Amino acid sequence: MTHRSGMIVVLMSMMWLAACDRASKTAAATLEQGSQHKRDEVLLPIAEQTQSTFQVETLAASNEPELLRVPGRITLTDNGSWRVGVLTSGRVEKVFVNSGDFVEKNQVLAGMHSRDVQEARAAYQTSRSDLSRAEAAAALAQKNYDRTQRLYSLKAASLEEMERAHQELVNVQAAVRDEQIEVEKERVHLKVTLGVPSDPGPEYRGDDADLIPIRAPGAGYVLAKNVSSGAVVDPTKDIFVIGNLKRLWMIASVNETNIARLRVGQRASVAVNAFPNEHFTGTITNLGQELDPVTRVMRVRIELENPSIKLRPEMLANAEIAVGGLRSLLLLPAEAVQQINDQDVVFVRKSADRFEVRPVRAGETIDGRLAILEGLKAGDAVVIRGSFLLKSQLLKSSMESE
Repeated sequence: MTHRSGMIVVLMSMMWLAACDRASKTAAATLEQGSQHKRDEVLLPIAEQTQSTFQVETLAASNEPELLRVPGRITLTDNGSWRVGVLTSGRVEKVFVNSGDFVEKNQVLAGMHSRDVQEARAAYQTSRSDLSRAEAAAALAQKNYDRTQRLYSLKAASLEEMERAHQELVNVQAAVRDEQIEVEKERVHLKVTLGVPSDPGPEYRGDDADLIPIRAPGAGYVLAKNVSSGAVVDPTKDIFVIGNLKRLWMIASVNETNIARLRVGQRASVAVNAFPNEHFTGTITNLGQELDPVTRVMRVRIELENPSIKLRPEMLANAEIAVGGLRSLLLLPAEAVQQINDQDVVFVRKSADRFEVRPVRAGETIDGRLAILEGLKAGDAVVIRGSFLLKSQLLKSSMESE
């Protein structure tokens, strides 16, 4: 009897321990499930969801064209840059502009002295003196011819004398025309070629009339200044580089397999690292003429208007060109996507103050918005502004639970 009672006690003890173990496991599972639940959700009181810093958007699919993305760089246009030099040797006396200055067409950039000015002025004065002598000779020949005509009419001079006087007049008149051409040639050389006045007026002070002006051939910015006052220059040197930055090119590198998808006149959206949130609209104007034999890419030219002068030559750029039909995509602002443990996630509203952490797979960027390829569906209410606040709240809760 005593032995049987002992066995009963032992069996009851074992059953009680088993029941306790099951209860412990159930409680642990419940706790783990609750912990997992907390890790997948974030609570944010409605009072903290201010309109200025927090915004939720209901996703809707949009039809977007297939985009071809190509890299490249920004350059000056062929007709939008000028290398400014001089036509003759001399010494620069004055420089009026600096690098970065905007200059108008024909604006004087610098002034230089050259011996050619004195030589050209001497030749001009000589030609004017020769013209004066020729004009005096022509006036005398005209008088002689007129007098001979009168004498001939009175039969006091022969026909031969009159013809000789006429021929002399014709000769000196031809000499006058030749000297007039010579004077004009020397005047044009001074005024147009050298850029100095042929007959300086009182408006010129000192030796300013002898300074050869170095002018801007077009409107643009001074990209390079390779001269200073006192420098000796000659026609082999470029002393300024002027560039029109209001219209630029992007030279895009397009793989040969994609050339057939492009055409002249297609629009392109261009982005540069300096302004990551801005896009510049351009137009394809040339598809290139020669394929690079090593890289197998074609240099495609995209022309860009740049009125704000934000783009600069030699900036690295990326262009997006619509090349295919429309696709149904879910798009989100880039700031809506956060990274947790190297995983892209978004926050989906489940109730007024409860948000689910939803892993997603992001794709291409279209006009500053990310295409979501997996993890969301149309109709999901996604936090598009303030997601970083939810991420911080989630990380804080995780640290406290540990």
